[in-house]
Amino acid sequence: MNSKIQNAVLTACRQFMRPIIQLLIRNGVGYREFSDICKALFVDVASNEYGLRGRKTNMSRVAVMTGISRKEVRKIRDTPELDMLASASRVRRPELVLSIWHNDPAYSDSKLCPKRIRFDGPGPTFRDLVVRVGGDIPPKAMLNELIRAGSVIEEGEKLRVVSRSYIPEPNDPEAILVAGDAIKDLVSTIHHNLGSEDSEARFFERRVYSEKLTGDQRIRFRKLARERGELLFRDLNSWLGERESSRESINSRGDDDQATKRLGVGLYFFDESIDR
Repeated sequence: MNSKIQNAVLTACRQFMRPIIQLLIRNGVGYREFSDICKALFVDVASNEYGLRGRKTNMSRVAVMTGISRKEVRKIRDTPELDMLASASRVRRPELVLSIWHNDPAYSDSKLCPKRIRFDGPGPTFRDLVVRVGGDIPPKAMLNELIRAGSVIEEGEKLRVVSRSYIPEPNDPEAILVAGDAIKDLVSTIHHNLGSEDSEARFFERRVYSEKLTGDQRIRFRKLARERGELLFRDLNSWLGERESSRESINSRGDDDQATKRLGVGLYFFDESIDR
């Protein structure tokens, strides 16, 4: 592929991946598990979308296309997706610290509840927990992060664990899944348009923005965008609702699978002056 195109793609990745990485870090997802998911997706896409004559891409070609070894490709193909996600989750060091604290008898009292422990000194300590987990994260940095996340609290000279999970700033899981769909829809539209030489076949995708508005004008435009956007979406939603068929009627008519795939319009507002 043309190196200029590759450089442009990588530059674009740096731009659109930044808010995604902010989302990951805010919700306790580290690089290791994200990289595992990315690797699995590289194999999945190369395997299922770049085969010849409708067949699944062979492992050697997947390895060439993705830069992942044939051995790793085979391992990923043979691992169910749920197992892969669980495996990625298990490598998170903050959660490993919390897990040992909850499950190791050395850190449990007579009622099998997690003990309050000291950061350092004699007996089971927080420092010992971090050393057992391994890695190069200093114990003090690990403690500060777990306290900030609300998983551990300080009680005098001792520490008490109050949560089994490490989620720095909890969000609504359902809202995150909806956000994932929205990101997928936008990127899929851009991917489709970049690969379409026929302008008539391209999907509608537009933006308007300014870098020359005062603070008051920004507030007014945000209100205008919300009001006009609501009106547009009411019209579009009414149009779709009036023409939708029930799933039963689609099946009875024998319509193809296209009728059950989502089709729609997304609209979003952005403001780079807002702190994330």
